[in-house]
Amino acid sequence: MNASVIRAQLGLLIRLMDTTTGAAVEERNVQFFADGQRVHPAPRGNGCFVFINIERVNFRLSVRVSGFEKHDLDVRYEELDDRIPTCDIFLIPSEKNAKGEPVIGIFGNLPFLEAIEAVDLNRPLCRISDFAEKTKIMKVIRQAGRVLDVSYGHYGLLQADGKSYEKLTVIGTTDNSQGLYVTEPLKMPFTVNAPILRIVFGSVDQEGNYCLRTRDDSSTLVFLVRYIVKGEEHFQQVDFHDPATWSLT
Repeated sequence: MNASVIRAQLGLLIRLMDTTTGAAVEERNVQFFADGQRVHPAPRGNGCFVFINIERVNFRLSVRVSGFEKHDLDVRYEELDDRIPTCDIFLIPSEKNAKGEPVIGIFGNLPFLEAIEAVDLNRPLCRISDFAEKTKIMKVIRQAGRVLDVSYGHYGLLQADGKSYEKLTVIGTTDNSQGLYVTEPLKMPFTVNAPILRIVFGSVDQEGNYCLRTRDDSSTLVFLVRYIVKGEEHFQQVDFHDPATWSLT
């Protein structure tokens, strides 16, 4: 009797995360659409879904999750890892989300706006102490009593003047959890003890309408917002409890 070999290729790994908390989205009421057609990736737990044995061609992916705003993105394989093509999808809780803390947000319209995100200035993940450019290992000072969890992957290193940050993609920690592996060397100078902050992602449509939300779980919600207009990077400090600071300029 001849043995048969069944080969399976990972077509796409999707990770669903709540951008306001950094946690995996475990909601079961999830719908996926590829170029407008309903598709059914296999759930793998912890907010992960996989497409197996699909052709690796670019497509428009739409995600609908109960309790979160709809999310659409273009899957471009040339921008993904060839071995494990992964799409991290950062979901924004809807205002009527009944789970967890209430949310608060800013919204408006800015012509030619391309992207918006922010970091919470009062909640550092850790702080930088040194950076080895050759190995791309960032030595850090950990927060006392806190586990260094970098599974979210996307962080900002605050600059010395507190008015901008450099984006970091973190892919893991060293064995002793005293260092972070980042994908690219730092492009800007850093100051020892500068905070590393988790990025909260917002949304922008083709008309420049934007939305950025966070959990309304603190009396102090001061964020540094980073936004792109006509390819140019801008930063603005926003206090979510002070509407006078909400409009992007």
